[in-house]
This record gives sequence, C-alpha cells and structure tokens, in this order.
Amino acid sequence: MKALKHVGGILLGAVGVLFILGTLAAMFDRGSGTPLGMNLLLFAGLGLAPLAGAFLLLRPSVTAVREARCPQCGGNQHEMAGLLRSLQGSRLMSFFGGFLASLWGASRERQVRCIQCDTLYFTETKGSRVAGTLLWIFLLMLLLAEILQQFAE
Repeated sequence: MKALKHVGGILLGAVGVLFILGTLAAMFDRGSGTPLGMNLLLFAGLGLAPLAGAFLLLRPSVTAVREARCPQCGGNQHEMAGLLRSLQGSRLMSFFGGFLASLWGASRERQVRCIQCDTLYFTETKGSRVAGTLLWIFLLMLLLAEILQQFAE
C-alpha cells in the first residue's frame, strides 16, 4: 500500500506541475484567447489540487527515513566518510541539463563511517529521499510532455 501511495503521489505531482506550467504559459500568451478567470480556475483546480494531493500522499513516505545502523556492529553512531563516488554527470548534463543532474546527485545515498567499528556503508537522508522524489516527478513530467507532444502531432 505504501508503494502505491508513493507512485500515486509522484504521478499526481507530475500532472500538477504539467498543468501549472501549461496554465502559466496560457496566461502569458497574448494570442491564447482564454479569459484570465478560466486560467486561474484551471491553475487552482488542475494544477494546485493535484500538487496538494501529491503532498498528502508523499509526505509520510518521503520524510520517514529509517535510522541507519551499521551492518557490522549494529551501532547507530556514524559520521560522513567524505569519499567521493564517480557519477556519470557529463552524460546527465548533456541529455537533461544541470537541474536534473543535480537532483540525481542529491538523490544518491551517502557513504558514512561507523564510529565504533570503522565500517563504511551507505545510508539515505531526508534530503536524498526528497531529491529522489522530485527527480521522479520531473522525469515523469518530461515523459508525459513527450507523450502529449506526440499525440498533438
């Protein structure tokens, strides 16, 4: 059930962002012919309402990060290891731009070192969970925009 709520929240977030961007584009387009009141109604009803639903569905699963325990000794005291992992950032930058590449980097788990036994292991943070969720929302938004573009042609 948690996975279904998470996927539903991501889909609602992507749809809400698409409608918000669409209504903003229609508001600032002089030749659209859509009245401002209708644009505001679409902005609130089809843009903000799905984002509010996405927030309600995603809030518990995104902010509930399990306490990281050492796999070797079971201790919960750790510090950042400071070791860098290689990232295929150049490919991400060329295909999707800096914003999605930075979300990808922020969504990765962090390497930490156990204070008691000096073991290195990976753990996720609230920031990595939020960045991962935002990454999926924007990737789905790009996919939905591409599908809509194909149907428009």
